[in-house]
Amino acid sequence: MTILQALLDQEVDALRAVLATLKDELAALHERAPEALLAASNAKAEAVARAARLEQQRRDYLEANPGRPAVPESRLLNELKKLAAECRQQNDANGLLIRGQRRRVEGSLNLLRGGSATPDTYGRDGETRPVRGPKTPLASY
Repeated sequence: MTILQALLDQEVDALRAVLATLKDELAALHERAPEALLAASNAKAEAVARAARLEQQRRDYLEANPGRPAVPESRLLNELKKLAAECRQQNDANGLLIRGQRRRVEGSLNLLRGGSATPDTYGRDGETRPVRGPKTPLASY
């Protein structure tokens, strides 16, 4: 096994770990389990950092040793690309779910504060401004 193959094997394993943590994060989001979400987020950060270190090692190695990768190495590079795309897709899906949950929470808080269920807006100066509705007390609903 070449050095490049070993680096690629480690990087593939690291991206599989990232993908696993993204799936754990999604499960915690669906369950609305804060402790599980925190654990998944911490594990994701560690897995991403490990994958980034391995990627940098691979790039450094390739820079110092130019040339075409052999067939097994090309297969591993293709697997890396596939895994990276899966990680990006899962991370985007998780982000979409997080943004949706955040909007619902902000809308609920605005409603409890006497505003509308729409989230705050931003003014020209970049400051948030709550969208206020009629001043109807919550107890009147």
